[in-house]
Order: sequence, then structure tokens, then C-alpha cells
Amino acid sequence: MSVDNGSHPVVGQADRQLQSAASLPRLMVRMACDSDRAFSGSVRLAELPRLVPFVPQEAPETSLDFDLRFFRDEGRAMLAQIDVQTTVQVDCARCLQPMRLPLTGSSLLQFVYNDDQAEQVGDAREPVLVDAEGGVTISDLLEEEVLMAIPTVAMHEHQCQPAWQEEAEPEEDVELAVERPERANPFAALAEQWNAPSTKVPGAKGSGKKGEDH
Repeated sequence: MSVDNGSHPVVGQADRQLQSAASLPRLMVRMACDSDRAFSGSVRLAELPRLVPFVPQEAPETSLDFDLRFFRDEGRAMLAQIDVQTTVQVDCARCLQPMRLPLTGSSLLQFVYNDDQAEQVGDAREPVLVDAEGGVTISDLLEEEVLMAIPTVAMHEHQCQPAWQEEAEPEEDVELAVERPERANPFAALAEQWNAPSTKVPGAKGSGKKGEDH
């Protein structure tokens, strides 16, 4: 981890070092803001417990790059600028298949001691409640920022096959494959009798019709 006591590092710098998430320190917020402490580093996404479900299956070594700077504003509020960059795996909302999603997040954090202070934080800032001793853990801040940056709905850029259409197709195929039994036509036999040639019995004297004179 690199530490800078004044500069604001930029995500994506070439000299970023990969480190263990367990080495990320817990900081006393008041002291960190008073001294303008800044951190820049890279950790494995899989080493952050709440982000394990989002680790790409085909890239388990995916890293999370971050920049974090603590400072105070003119009103003496305790703030931190956090920037993260990584790649996560989520399910496509259209085809319901896993997809890799490049992700960046950036927030201005304001540290507070209780819920009443959190309610007074402006919309442009994200309130962060410090622990009973006034401290925060960098790994917790990274997890929160990534989780907030993950979109509620994500879809492949290409036009993937909607899952509901894939489910409907087999049912249609089965329906077409089933041969429907032919129903007997009640008029078929009558039509055969109607079209059949009439036969006469030899020696018959008449047709047997009523009203015919002999």
C-alpha cells in the first residue's frame, strides 16, 4: 500500500501494488482527516467477504483498485473521497446468464457518530457511521463502495436471447411433435352411400314407389 499525506491519487496509476485485504488498516477517523491521510492500493476481490458472490468465475484473481483520501472541509466536517475500479460478475436481467461487468465507483463520504448526524448529511455525500471508538476499517469502506456501484439491472451489450423465450420454445416443439388423432367424419359414410351406383334386382317389376301404376 502506498501512503500519501496530501496528494489525491488517481485510480489506474501504473505503480499500484497488490496487497492482502487483511493488511488494510483500521483508522481513527478524526486523526486521519486531521492529517489528510491518503491510501492507494489493489486487493483481491475474493478477499473481501461481502464481495465474494461477485467474483468472476473465469477470473478468480480479479483485483479491486482503490484510492482513498481523508480530509476536512471548511466547516470542519470529516470527509473522505473514495474511488474504486474492478470487474464483477452479475446475472444478465434478459437472458439470466452470468456476465462480467466492468465497474467504477466514486463517492464523497462524510463520517458521523450517530443517526441524527447522518440525517443531516447532504445528498451529495454518503454518510458513514464510525464505530464506538471513532474508527473505520478500509476494507469495510471498499466493500460498501463496490456494493453501491453495482447496478440493480445489468444486461449484455449484445442482443442476447431472453430467458422467457427460451423456456417457451420447448413447449411449442412438444406441441407440434404430438400427432393429433384424426376424428371420424360422421358425414363420410353417408357421402359414400350417396355416391355409390344403384343396383337393380333382375326380374323386379317396379321401383316400388308409391302412386306408380302397374
